[in-house]
Amino acid sequence: MQTSSEVRRRHHPRRREAGTALLFLLPQLFGLVAFVGLPLAVSLYYSFTHWDLVAPAPTWIGLDNWAHLLDDERVPKVLWNTVKFILTGTSSFLLFSLLAALILYRPRRGVAVYRALLFLPYVLSQIAVGIVWRWMFNTEAGPIDKTFELFGFAGPEWLLDPGTAMTSIALVTTWQGLGYGMTLYIAALHGVPDALPEAAKIDGANAWQRFRHVVLPMISPTVLFLMVTSLIGALQLFDPVVAMTASGGGISAAGGPEDSTRTVVLYMYNQMFNYNERLSGLGYAAAIAWVLALLTFLLTLAQWAFSKRWVFYAGETTSKGGRR
Repeated sequence: MQTSSEVRRRHHPRRREAGTALLFLLPQLFGLVAFVGLPLAVSLYYSFTHWDLVAPAPTWIGLDNWAHLLDDERVPKVLWNTVKFILTGTSSFLLFSLLAALILYRPRRGVAVYRALLFLPYVLSQIAVGIVWRWMFNTEAGPIDKTFELFGFAGPEWLLDPGTAMTSIALVTTWQGLGYGMTLYIAALHGVPDALPEAAKIDGANAWQRFRHVVLPMISPTVLFLMVTSLIGALQLFDPVVAMTASGGGISAAGGPEDSTRTVVLYMYNQMFNYNERLSGLGYAAAIAWVLALLTFLLTLAQWAFSKRWVFYAGETTSKGGRR
C-alpha cells in the first residue's frame, strides 16, 4: 500500500507540468480577457444605455434599446439583405471554388500559374477591389457595359438596380475569395487516397457517383469549415458594400439603391453615428451587435449539429465500435 508521501512524489511532476503549461498560457489568457472578454462585457452594458458620444457619459435606459430593436421596421430589411447575400455570394463561393479545385488540383504544366492567378485577388484590399469593380460596373463608361455594347446587348444596371445590386456585390466577393476556397479544397483533395475512386470505378461507378459517394465525404470536413467561416463572413459584410455603393456622402450614403444592399453591420454603423433619432447612438448599435453575435452563434451551432449527418472524419467510430 502506497503512503501519502509516495503519492505526493508521484503526482509532483504532473503538477509541475500543469503549472508550466499554465505559465505559457497566461499571456494568451490575459489577451483573451483584456481584448475580448472586457470589450464584450462593456458592450453589453452599453446596450442598456443611451449615449450619442457627445454627452459626458451614457444614460441608463434599461431595455429600451432592445424593445426598439424589436419594433424597428428597418431591421428585417437589413437582415433580408444579408440573407440575399448568403444565398448568392456564400453559395457561389462554395460551389465555384470547389469547381476550380477539381480542375486544378492535379499536377500538370502551368497549373501553379493558374492557381496563383486565382489566389491573387484574395490578398488584395476589399476596399480597393470594391472601388475598381464599382468603376467596372459603371453603366456609362465601365468596361463590362462596353463589352455588352460590342455584341449589341444592353447590360444590366448592376449597382443602380435594387434587383441586381446585391448580386453584383456577391459576384465580386466570390471572385475575390475564389482562390482561398480553392486552395483549401485542393489540400483536401490531395488527402483522398487514389485507391478509393479507382476501386469505385472498377465497381462500375461513374464520375458523378465517384465524386458524390467517395470524394465528397472525404473532403466534407473542409466543406464544413468553409461553410462556417464563409457564413460568419457574410453576416459581417461591410467593406465591399461601402466601397461599391458609397457616393459623395461617404459611408452614411452606402447601402443603396433604396437600401437594397444595407447589411446588418452597415446598419449598426449607421446607427452608432446617427444622433438624429431618439435611441440612435452607441447604445442601440451595441444592442444590434449583440443580436448579430447571437444570430451568428445560433447559425454556427446549427451547422455543427447538422454536420453530424454528412461530415465524415477518417477513422471515426460509431458508438457500437464499428467504423462510421
